[in-house]
Amino acid sequence: MGMRKKVVFITGGARGLGAGLARRVIDGGGQAFVVDLHAEAVFERVEALGPQAAGCQADVTELNALVLAMDACVERFGRLDAVVANAGILKMGTLEHMPTTDFEAVMRVNVHGVFNTIRAGIPHLRQSKGYLQVVSSLAAAIHTPLMGHYAASKAAVEALADVARQELAADGVAVGCVHPTFTNTAMIQEVNAGVLWGGHKGAFAAIEPEEVIEAMYRGIVKRQRKIIAPRHIAPLVLAPGLFHRVAEGIGRLQGSDAALKKFKAEERSVTQQ
Repeated sequence: MGMRKKVVFITGGARGLGAGLARRVIDGGGQAFVVDLHAEAVFERVEALGPQAAGCQADVTELNALVLAMDACVERFGRLDAVVANAGILKMGTLEHMPTTDFEAVMRVNVHGVFNTIRAGIPHLRQSKGYLQVVSSLAAAIHTPLMGHYAASKAAVEALADVARQELAADGVAVGCVHPTFTNTAMIQEVNAGVLWGGHKGAFAAIEPEEVIEAMYRGIVKRQRKIIAPRHIAPLVLAPGLFHRVAEGIGRLQGSDAALKKFKAEERSVTQQ
């Protein structure tokens, strides 16, 4: 599978899945334009990726910043064939005690950021009859404790992708939605999410970023509608209501209740200080 010199614009492209996808695009014969909130990280990533990469600092919560970034991408490479709305953040907390600022931050980046990326990308993708890829999560379908804001944001992201697919079909623009399971990225490690889910096995076992990156790359090349990684979680994503009770039961068996109890105790202790 090759990119045939196609240009892919990636938000959150300085690290994690975004950075890995940029490398995979270039290795496949394409060109990558990466944007991230941190200018220095973008510079370092572009330098590491080589001459087939470019990028700039951009805050996905600012629509005009993405408009300017995509204009810069077209100026540099002459076209824009695919947009990947990958930027996102993760925080943990119970609905009872999570700071409202955490809820708002997750929604601002994960939902408003994706909306802004779609909005800025539409004129370019309409011109190239390109492909839009939006990164959701298994969390959009299976809602686990401590991730109320994240699960809600990723469900919203899936809805945005479904609407965009219908609205842009007549323009020849294809839309895909990515649903990875728990993935061993720096974002996950930074919030210590492995405390709750790191010990899970089977369908809920963590996977390595490379598996998700390859699925995302394949999705771009094939203009896929649903990108699910690993593939065996497809029933959970496609028919989530049937699996909610099962997922909750497996979580309890694999230690989620104990981890949740410990987290809640620590959370209460902090709020009482």
